Amino acid sequence: MMNDTNIWLERLSSLYKSQMRKAAGIEGVQLVHFEILRYLSLCNKYSNTAQAVSEYLGQTKSSISQSLQFLENNDLIERKTDPVDKRFARLFLTKNGKTCLERMNKNLAPEIPDHQGTTEIIKMILGLWQKQNDHRSFGQCHSCLYNRRLENGKFQCGLTNETLTKSDTTKLCREHEFLADSL
Repeated sequence: MMNDTNIWLERLSSLYKSQMRKAAGIEGVQLVHFEILRYLSLCNKYSNTAQAVSEYLGQTKSSISQSLQFLENNDLIERKTDPVDKRFARLFLTKNGKTCLERMNKNLAPEIPDHQGTTEIIKMILGLWQKQNDHRSFGQCHSCLYNRRLENGKFQCGLTNETLTKSDTTKLCREHEFLADSL
């Protein structure tokens, strides 16, 4: 039998998905298209590949590939060859994609207040589910084990040794690992 927390989480997630589906339908796209556009608006420069989208959404690369093709054909995203590693194509929202996402977000449920205690509880539950099911965390860089604060006020990724701006540290990363004390 499910406990009260699980019942409320199930209801919340069902309602949220329902609202997302409705907002997507108003724009003439499917829920998965909304999820992809939203992910691409939130992820960092290391995590904007078809493989990362597939992992984030927990879907096969072939089904994601079809959705990406739809979004590209409708001028909502564009693919660009990675300038450093030509084997990779990076995915970016187009101007139309950003506008479409903004409209869908406005049609979604009201903005939830950002309350520190609530956020911490949600992060803990998410972390437990991800760990139990061996999923990547896709967290924000500022909560990552590899994030380093430099003396000049900037940040550095310990995996890539690249300098990050404060804005970069708010993006979702495929390589994210939670700090031991943040779960």
